[in-house]
Amino acid sequence: MTRTPSLPKLHKRSATFALLALLSVLGLLVSCGSDSKDTTSTSTVPDPNRPLVIATTPILGDLVRQVGGDEINVEVLIPLGADPHDFEPSAAQAAQLRNASLIVANGLGLEERLESALDGAEKDGVPVFDVAEQLDPLVLSTADEAKPSKEDDHDHGHDHDAEKEPAQEEAHNHGAEDPHVWLDPERMATAASLVATQLATTTGLDAAPFQERAATYADAARAAETEARALLAELPADQRKLITNHDALEYFAQRFNLEVIGTVIPGGSTLAEPSAADLSDLVALIEANNVKAIFSESTVSSKMIESLAREIGSQVSVVELSTDTLGEPGSPTATYPGLIVTTARLIANGLSGR
Repeated sequence: MTRTPSLPKLHKRSATFALLALLSVLGLLVSCGSDSKDTTSTSTVPDPNRPLVIATTPILGDLVRQVGGDEINVEVLIPLGADPHDFEPSAAQAAQLRNASLIVANGLGLEERLESALDGAEKDGVPVFDVAEQLDPLVLSTADEAKPSKEDDHDHGHDHDAEKEPAQEEAHNHGAEDPHVWLDPERMATAASLVATQLATTTGLDAAPFQERAATYADAARAAETEARALLAELPADQRKLITNHDALEYFAQRFNLEVIGTVIPGGSTLAEPSAADLSDLVALIEANNVKAIFSESTVSSKMIESLAREIGSQVSVVELSTDTLGEPGSPTATYPGLIVTTARLIANGLSGR
């Protein structure tokens, strides 16, 4: 039998490398072809014939997309991870607002640095729908303390808080009502229906599909509420007390039978600053209530709250929450139900010392 001569070792290795290189190139071409096909998909290219709806925050943007479906184009002003209290629009974004069929904003002072741009668009005839004021907003607890009651404008022993009120209002122009309505799933279920009505009214499109998708969104929000309630159910009454970075969790607390007993940053804005006396009082409050965790936020610097935890000692942990924004795609907080359930899980684990 005649044996085929084998290649020398050097040549055999070269041939193998050449084959691998060829396969790699072919694989790259196939991959590039797939990517090209995906990026030209009609689902990623806005239809210029569809109405443009601009939402201010990622959470509202997600709601509008789900309720609006393929019948509208949706743009979101504030990027993922940004603080809505502190976001300023670019000149291009401010100009784009004037091209919208509808702007869906949170309102109640949340978008503090966006207000002039929103006012300008509204003066040019663009409808601006402020969702939060339609959802039975809560009064900020800090506003309650700082402002005299309507029934009696006389002093009631709150001189220190009353003196802080003008400075706080000048610093962040924040109203007395809490803007963080999205942290109550029931309110967001209502918001979906309200947005559906606004979309139909401003675009002239059939209202029925909008309301059907709003009902689906509401069902998902309520399912998240049920799951969150189960996660928090085992916390005893004396452990259901929250210390937060700023006053953002009152809606969540009321919905899930928790109590916000203190905040590092006074008021519902992130732009105010606590005094040394405020921080000293907060340390005493945490120690007196044996609080195991204090809650920071992904959109706000945690330096102050971490410093506070170090002063108290190792028995207190700092837990970061995504309260004012959604997470990156694929993360646990990338969707609204995920945001609610993840917040409940982190709070339950933090308060129980897990």
